[in-house]
Amino acid sequence: MGGAKIKNNKIVSEAPKGFDRLKWVGPAIIWMISAIATGELIFTPRIASLYGYTVLWIMILAIFLKALLAREIGRYAVVTGSSLLEGIKKLPGPGNWGVWLILLPQFFVAFSTIAGMAGSASSAIILAIPGDFVLWAIIFLAISVALVYFGKYRGVELISIVMALIITIALVIAAILISPGIEVVATGLIPALPPDINYSELLPWIGFMMSGAAGLIWYSFWLVTRGYGAAYYRFQKAEGDVKRESWMELSDGEEAEFKVIEETEPLDTSDISAEEKKQLKSWINMMTFSTTVAASIVLILLIALMVLGAQLLRPAGLVPQGPEVTAVLSELLGGIWGFYGAALMIVAAFFAFWSTIVANLDGWTRMLGQGSIMILKQFKSSGRYLSMRFYRYLYLIGLMGIFPAILIILRPEPVEFLIIAGIIEAIHIPVVALSVLYLNWKTLPLEFKPSKLVIVLTAAVGLFFMIFAAIYIYIELLGF
Repeated sequence: MGGAKIKNNKIVSEAPKGFDRLKWVGPAIIWMISAIATGELIFTPRIASLYGYTVLWIMILAIFLKALLAREIGRYAVVTGSSLLEGIKKLPGPGNWGVWLILLPQFFVAFSTIAGMAGSASSAIILAIPGDFVLWAIIFLAISVALVYFGKYRGVELISIVMALIITIALVIAAILISPGIEVVATGLIPALPPDINYSELLPWIGFMMSGAAGLIWYSFWLVTRGYGAAYYRFQKAEGDVKRESWMELSDGEEAEFKVIEETEPLDTSDISAEEKKQLKSWINMMTFSTTVAASIVLILLIALMVLGAQLLRPAGLVPQGPEVTAVLSELLGGIWGFYGAALMIVAAFFAFWSTIVANLDGWTRMLGQGSIMILKQFKSSGRYLSMRFYRYLYLIGLMGIFPAILIILRPEPVEFLIIAGIIEAIHIPVVALSVLYLNWKTLPLEFKPSKLVIVLTAAVGLFFMIFAAIYIYIELLGF
């Protein structure tokens, strides 16, 4: 396998059983809500308003393929105790070429997404509190950056999870009430594209749906931070030889958390005991369960949003866009339950945008920071420039604080920024899929390698997004 050799230490803890498994679904839930306000809440009603049910088959296929890809990324994290980015660093070829291939597009995705989400949140705020759209967007962005900077955003995540569950239930009930019937909805299961399809609309939808390329990589970070599988060893060694009573302590200890994320050399688990191998397989099952729960919730939410968008927005010619994006989205429940439904939708949308922005701020600073350290180590750099804390704050304040604020001032069109980011994410997903395909097949111990069927399906993930990306480039960019 070629990973770090470990001797005389326990690498894998006992996997949770029974109802204790529910306590470990956290990383999947955080992963789910990190994109719920883009691919789900904004783009799905938008697509439904434009094309009705004709693209339902694409949505279901994309969710299945992304869930499969997330599971394979999770497999790598559980077995090696390492983030996917650490594995990509070790791809054969010129030093860190894979890291460069991951990081460069994500710089553009990061500031575009943050600008779009800050503007979307502002579109919710101005419906409740009078004021200028641009000013509120900048204020909201500054508050979000400050919360992540000081590590005080746990409350936002908890409130957002509760709101996500409430709004999912409300949207599903509303969709059932207004549904035109299974026969009508099922017409979208026939693989065909509407003649007026615009790939500039379709690509960002499937790119952000459930999770983009960046979010898929973050999933491995969150699994490692939570202590899944071989990551248990990381928490015992977070500070030299100092062991901790609970690896969960690091959720509250940012310094230790930075250190764990920074020091994630993939472990070689080929020589662990038979009992630990058994536990590691149980952890893979636990991760699969978590991923399946998250994907199932997303799929249910997406179907509800497609029904509501097709039945309420499409006939009225309403498309979520510009500073009115939340006002249009409020019709999804307002069209069923009037003022109270619209108010619930506005509040839920605001918290969805907020949870997405703090999760994105946290995820990108970790990924970009770790990648920057990898590249600088290649050039023998030293000192503070190899500190995760330095890069988290550099990217947090500069790339995802000041720069998005400038974009919002220059062009207050949040959905346009999200479209750009979503297109890059969709084009970038094949890189992630092929990377994890290689790593799982070539570097994992025999007992933990994916089956041939899973290998074929993982390759299909890359092919699916490659095809849509190629069509987009051919038609929309080259003009054929």
